[in-house]
Amino acid sequence: MTAAGPAVDLVLFDCDGTLVDSEIVTAQAWAQYTAVHGVTMSAAQALASFKGVGMGECVAEVERLRGAPVPDTFVVELRAVMAQLLREHLQPIPGALDMVQELSVPFCLASNAPREKIELCLKVTNLLPYFEGRIFSAYDVQSWKPEPGLFLHAAETMGVPPDRCVVVEDSLPGVQAGLAAGMQVFALWHSDHDAELPANVHIIRTLAELPARIAALS
Repeated sequence: MTAAGPAVDLVLFDCDGTLVDSEIVTAQAWAQYTAVHGVTMSAAQALASFKGVGMGECVAEVERLRGAPVPDTFVVELRAVMAQLLREHLQPIPGALDMVQELSVPFCLASNAPREKIELCLKVTNLLPYFEGRIFSAYDVQSWKPEPGLFLHAAETMGVPPDRCVVVEDSLPGVQAGLAAGMQVFALWHSDHDAELPANVHIIRTLAELPARIAALS
């Protein structure tokens, strides 16, 4: 009688807030740049409103607050501000480098962000060598979380069925996308509001917990 194989053949990581501590940095960019266009918001307000939300929805909210459309150059200029702040301030999520070195299961990255931003974040935090060739952007497939399309595309490209995949996320839209894709989901959850998450989601407080928790699924 042979032993059962591992229950997990692929781990799909989100990027922002999961591997790199970029969300507060990009929230600062939102606060800084929207002020130029007459919209006052703090970094904390931007983080609460825009975490895990696609750029189109974020811009629509800025236009609602502004009471007028933003200029055509808004997104390009905002991304330039973000990129500069990321180069200056971005750090990996604590334990990220040790975790990817320890993880024995193949892994990839699937993010709502544009590929250029993903690669910049990984390069600044020294994570890029671990993910080169295995980076999937929602912009490439035109499907953004909470839709499951990005995760399904990544899994198919990596040759792994959804029920053999684990998603690691830090936002509710990402969690919802993973569940909709038929994958097991780990939420890196710093909030005390665990009740916000569906009951079948695994909660971790640190990335250091992940390798052992995934091994325990076998």
